[in-house]
Amino acid sequence: MKFDPSVDVDADLSDAIRRMQPDFGAHLKRAFTNSTIRMNDATRGLSQEIVDQTFFRDGGSDVMIKNLRTSRSESPRLMAIEADMLQDILVLFVDFGALSLECEYEMVNSDMMNLLPVTSDGLLNATIESTRAQGRVGYVITGDSLQVNNFDLQYEIGQIHLEAIYTKSRDKLHSRSTRKSIEETILKGVRRDIENYFEGQLREKLDNVLQDVSLNQLFGENVDLTRKYVMRSKSRSDFANSLVDTILGVIRKTISSTGHSQIGIGNFKKSFRYPQNALSFIWGSFEATHGKARNLSTIQRTGDFSVHVQGSIVSIFGSLGLRELSCNYDRYRAKVWGIGPSGKIFMTAGSNSAKLKLISNGWITSIEDISNIIDLDFRLKLDKIRVEITGLGALNGLASKIMSWMASLMKCDIMELAEGKIKEFIGNYIGISM
Repeated sequence: MKFDPSVDVDADLSDAIRRMQPDFGAHLKRAFTNSTIRMNDATRGLSQEIVDQTFFRDGGSDVMIKNLRTSRSESPRLMAIEADMLQDILVLFVDFGALSLECEYEMVNSDMMNLLPVTSDGLLNATIESTRAQGRVGYVITGDSLQVNNFDLQYEIGQIHLEAIYTKSRDKLHSRSTRKSIEETILKGVRRDIENYFEGQLREKLDNVLQDVSLNQLFGENVDLTRKYVMRSKSRSDFANSLVDTILGVIRKTISSTGHSQIGIGNFKKSFRYPQNALSFIWGSFEATHGKARNLSTIQRTGDFSVHVQGSIVSIFGSLGLRELSCNYDRYRAKVWGIGPSGKIFMTAGSNSAKLKLISNGWITSIEDISNIIDLDFRLKLDKIRVEITGLGALNGLASKIMSWMASLMKCDIMELAEGKIKEFIGNYIGISM
């Protein structure tokens, strides 16, 4: 790690940035606002999918959410922005406005199923009054322009109005309620997906604005100043990347040597409706056992990390990923009337990504300084889940249902398990109890 934060910034570069920085921040806010006006006109009323299907457990209930989409959204508004050009950081406060969502839902109380085989399902309309986020965005230099790189934002999701539409005794009923927090609704199971949707909106708009920035024009066609700025940016990035790579190298070896590249995953049980004839169905049971998740030791950095210094506190944040994450259940059993096939299940994440943030009290100029790290955050995201099932035979009609369960399980429970295990190893290495 060659970057030395104790070295003063080049005086000419520091002076140039000090003079241009306020105007640069004002320009970004103005361009962002103009982009918002154009985007609102172009995208008003367009629906966007957030989640195809997900399954999670809440207490004694199994919850399935399908086809979660936006029915109305607003373009993000930049309430405040401060450009820190010496750190390649934008500190900002964003208002995403109101967001209306619609989805299908199904809830099964697994404890009650033993007594009364019923389920609750219907349509859900939800409107989040407002969502705001504040934090920082790291950018990188690409040619003569800038590009969004890393996000470190904290979201505040406001009050939610809910309308459930369901059928009872062949009558369509509506139930309405208001909740102060998303954690009081079934949407808490997709909170991270909703935040990812907001981040995608913000990334698109910021990229459009930053890509119109010309470094040469910012520095008044002064080639020497532009070169110094690019070199300083690279030095900071190299410093952060080297630190993260060193830590991850140790983590990979530790995970492999302790046998935790493969970890056990819990058994999965689910009741399902199996059609008996055109008018009725019977309940069946499904259970998968002896499950494992593999390749946790393939964690690696996938992009340049950002560094932000505020007083004595140093934040280093960026993106990681696993070269591969796969899972399997050695045995499943599907039963209708107490009998049915058995086989194996194989799952693979076609894509994955993770966010890592390290916070230290003071600079980390060598690996010996990792004791300065006082906090960390690690979040994993899985997408494009592929599922293979063997041995269904006469119950092959269940294949799509089982594949949906397994894909949702991998994106929720298994993802959280892998995330927690990797975070635990990082925490143990740097001396933070998780």
